[in-house]
Amino acid sequence: MDRILCPVDFSEYSLNALEYAANLLQIKKGYITLLYIFTEHEFSKAIKDKDDPASFNSMKEHAAQKLKVLAEETENAFQVKCEYNMAIGGVDKTIASYADNNDFDYIVMGTMGNGYNESTIIGSRTMRTVKESKTPVITVPIQTTFNGLKSVVYASDYSESDKLIMQRLVSFVFPFHSRIRFVHISHSKNVMSENTYEAFKSDLDSFLGYDRVSYYLKEYKNDISHGIEEFVKEQHGDLLVLFKRKRNFLDNLISSSVSREISYLSSHPVLIYKE
Repeated sequence: MDRILCPVDFSEYSLNALEYAANLLQIKKGYITLLYIFTEHEFSKAIKDKDDPASFNSMKEHAAQKLKVLAEETENAFQVKCEYNMAIGGVDKTIASYADNNDFDYIVMGTMGNGYNESTIIGSRTMRTVKESKTPVITVPIQTTFNGLKSVVYASDYSESDKLIMQRLVSFVFPFHSRIRFVHISHSKNVMSENTYEAFKSDLDSFLGYDRVSYYLKEYKNDISHGIEEFVKEQHGDLLVLFKRKRNFLDNLISSSVSREISYLSSHPVLIYKE
């Protein structure tokens, strides 16, 4: 049974991510916990409101009622168990700590897709949550609808750690009978030798025991992150999977600019595992 944490702020993109998570659990089975976060700014403003000392309690009650209705609607529509909770704090760190401390299997979060709006809460914090959390995060662009996981792309730099991450990925996608497209994308000067490539494939196949893995070597002269995007589109990928190791190519993908982070990961859902 998978436990999925869905942060919601009742925006269109957070509700779309919730729908994506609920569709996942139609196949995988498990339950969802909705998490609504009052930011520290909202909390401070509410408790300092002299004209309405009960404003924060009113705000909590209103949010709790909306969460209750949303949980019930999700249960009725998808026949999955859906709980809810609220927290106060910085959005990204609160989501990460809540997921890590309560042993969730995945965090599923929405993004704005090809746009960026600094007034949004969860959408603008998704990639910051990726940095903070040890729990795997699935980012879901607002334009995404769940159509199964027929084609899953795992972008790798061919490290020993890939074995364990691929083992976790196989467990995740097995109920969907997914084809995993294991791709190594590099600049021309860093191309893996044919012997190393064949040995790695053979070793990984023996370790996984999953017969629906295809292997690819791709060269791109320009930005590797754009090469990954191109490959996902070529393969009609339903999900891109990345493993964030320390000082690997994903560090370049997730920069200090939130708008740049989201624009790179905007056209399809992305599952990010952490070391």
